[in-house]
Amino acid sequence: MSKKKNAQKKVMNELKNQLLVQAERLGIKDDYNPIAMEEMKLDSIRKILGDLYMERANLEYELNMSGTDKKEALIKLERLSRYIHKAEALIKRHTRKFEDLIEKGMGDVKKTRRAVRKLDTARVRVAA
Repeated sequence: MSKKKNAQKKVMNELKNQLLVQAERLGIKDDYNPIAMEEMKLDSIRKILGDLYMERANLEYELNMSGTDKKEALIKLERLSRYIHKAEALIKRHTRKFEDLIEKGMGDVKKTRRAVRKLDTARVRVAA
């Protein structure tokens, strides 16, 4: 890894540690267990992926209906497709990590079952 990425990782770990300390002081440390943290990551990625799908639909509409520069729109679509692919890969990776955490039995049974139901029902739908 580069020095810049290592520095960013250290900052993120420090922020995470501070969050956990503050949560413990407030008495809500259970809300920041590994399963809840992974669930937050998945929710964030899904929201971003939904926004990317909306942007792709807008660009496709603009490309098909509008008289804009097609070359520029195609370049944007290609870039956007790469971002969508990365977001989908992240969702798969975090879903696997989430499932591994559940298999290890982290947290209590009620929270685990709620998280699994949420994981199964949260899907991104794309209008054709």
